[in-house]
Amino acid sequence: MDRSKHLLRLRDWDSERITQTIRIAIRLKNEIREGKPSNCFAGKTIGLFFEKASLRTITSFQVGMHQLGGMPILLDPKSIGIDQRECVKDIARCLSRWVNGLVVRCFKQSLVEQLAEHGGIPVINALSDDYHPCQALAFGQTMIEQFGEDLRGKTVVFIGDGNNVANSLMELCAKLGMNFTLACPKGYEQKAEEIELALPKFKENGGKYRQFNNTKEAVVDADILYSDVWVSMGQEEQKDEKQSHFLPFQINDELLKLAPAHCKVTHCLPANRGEEITDSVMDNLQVNLCYEEAENRLHAQKAVLWQLLH
Repeated sequence: MDRSKHLLRLRDWDSERITQTIRIAIRLKNEIREGKPSNCFAGKTIGLFFEKASLRTITSFQVGMHQLGGMPILLDPKSIGIDQRECVKDIARCLSRWVNGLVVRCFKQSLVEQLAEHGGIPVINALSDDYHPCQALAFGQTMIEQFGEDLRGKTVVFIGDGNNVANSLMELCAKLGMNFTLACPKGYEQKAEEIELALPKFKENGGKYRQFNNTKEAVVDADILYSDVWVSMGQEEQKDEKQSHFLPFQINDELLKLAPAHCKVTHCLPANRGEEITDSVMDNLQVNLCYEEAENRLHAQKAVLWQLLH
């Protein structure tokens, strides 16, 4: 399988392609704002297969495909019944004869991989338990809009669980020469193998990877603080246990005072206000970039479609 024909995880794309994708996203965003939508995907269709709940991802892919002149089709997981009504291999082969691309939001990364392996069309990972590359690209676009295209040396501090979003942000930072810091309770770090795979790219591009089990040390040189929910979808039974560990890892006004004055905040959303981030930070639009990042999901994903379906 040629992984470059898909977006399964950001690790599969080199720095040049990531930067090029963000440039395309910014161009497409400007064209929409100028009232110049593209019609380049007229006659093309993407299938949207979502096992997990979604607001931003499913809406932005539908709107994005429409803005590019194509059509999205929602695929109901219950009706399809992967490995119940039909095996993944047969589903992938059939879908490849009807649609031009497949957007998948699911639990297991292995499902995204299998659909790409057995189908003949580009597959885009719209979130799995291991990675969220679309979110990372939208964040990269937001960072470039905020700080300029050369992001080398910028420090991203992720405060929370070493989860799928953290993994993809780490990959983005490693490829673009940024520093990535994870601040989390002991036992909730990213998997060692994920870090080991990223470290050579950090070294190659001049960035650094760090871990802290407290927030005060982590934020002293931060350019941006990143937050996510403490309990990811599918882990609801861990909520009480996790909250007891994560309470000191909240982004609030007191923590921001310990960061540099120029430091910004963002969140991949949805946010549990009063848990991982306070109302006062969420509603401080001079500091919080999460709504710009949410808008950029639309344009970054259009840029991914542009790269893979053009």
